[in-house]
Amino acid sequence: MVTDGLFLDLRRALRNPASDPALLYGTGLDDAVREHVLATPGALDLINRAAAQVLALAGLAPPGRPVRLTVACQGGRHRSVVVAEEVARRVWEARGGAYAVVVEHHHIDHPLLTASA
Repeated sequence: MVTDGLFLDLRRALRNPASDPALLYGTGLDDAVREHVLATPGALDLINRAAAQVLALAGLAPPGRPVRLTVACQGGRHRSVVVAEEVARRVWEARGGAYAVVVEHHHIDHPLLTASA
């Protein structure tokens, strides 16, 4: 359960790489999956907006208080991984490394879901 910060549900927002048999067993850390997700119409805009929101919240947060972005998709192996990595990179670059940015992928090593959306 998400109790603080921002939450992105990508199930309907971005194409699912898992629907392509060539990408099914990959993860968002693989170049082919990353390229597939980033080529989805609206993906870059979504990523840029999420990064802007994280930066805005970070600017308002008390010093030392983390800002959390939870990114979810059906199985946590493809879309959410790509988006989380890209948002983190943009936040890191926007602040010249002044913010500690930590990315955790909670489901990347879980078995594939049989009915992915």
